[in-house]
Amino acid sequence: MAMEDRETFSLIGSDKVEGTNVYGADGEKVGYIERVMIHKVSGKVSYAVLSFGGLLGIGDDHYPLPWQALKYDTNLGGYV
Repeated sequence: MAMEDRETFSLIGSDKVEGTNVYGADGEKVGYIERVMIHKVSGKVSYAVLSFGGLLGIGDDHYPLPWQALKYDTNLGGYV
């Protein structure tokens, strides 16, 4: 699938969001987005599941973050 099929100016495919790093307000990486949770009826993203800690996916902790709380930072190439 071409990149154009997975991303536009205002839309992005879930496969490009999953795995994206998440940074704290201090710019330090705190984890990555493991998955996004979509409301069945409205189709809107409700929250992202942040994966952090652990090593290579083993022993990771998970924390739900409201989607509205995340902002994409183009300089970091991830969410803050």
